[in-house]
Amino acid sequence: MAAIARSLGLLLCATALLADTHDDIVDHFAAMAAALADDNAAGFMARIDKTMPGYDELQAQLNAMVGGSSVASDIDPLKDTGDNQQRSIDLDWFLVMRSKLPDGPIVRRRQVVHFDLRKEGRHWKIVAMTPLSFFSAPDLSK
Repeated sequence: MAAIARSLGLLLCATALLADTHDDIVDHFAAMAAALADDNAAGFMARIDKTMPGYDELQAQLNAMVGGSSVASDIDPLKDTGDNQQRSIDLDWFLVMRSKLPDGPIVRRRQVVHFDLRKEGRHWKIVAMTPLSFFSAPDLSK
């Protein structure tokens, strides 16, 4: 009976740990969306590993995006798998980019974006993202 109680206790601890991990990941992406809304491309990029393929191109596109538009995001997690050191998540990400020009256009994008994350110390870092083009600066000159 003690073995069953001990096994159940370990299972409950593991479940709580994964729930905390999921909450950490959700907070990670909420902070990224908030950074975009604050015209803070650097805040968005701070959560991405600098060795991620396409990092420099993504940084340039985000700088152009927040430089030319006000950005709002709505993010819904669709799939979140992994453990407390590595995660893979699919997000249904909806972006609304409103030109900063008077009477400028609004561009809307919605797509499932896939992220791979790795825990570095106490913080998560994105190590892969597809498609990177989702975060490209829109043509708001129209």
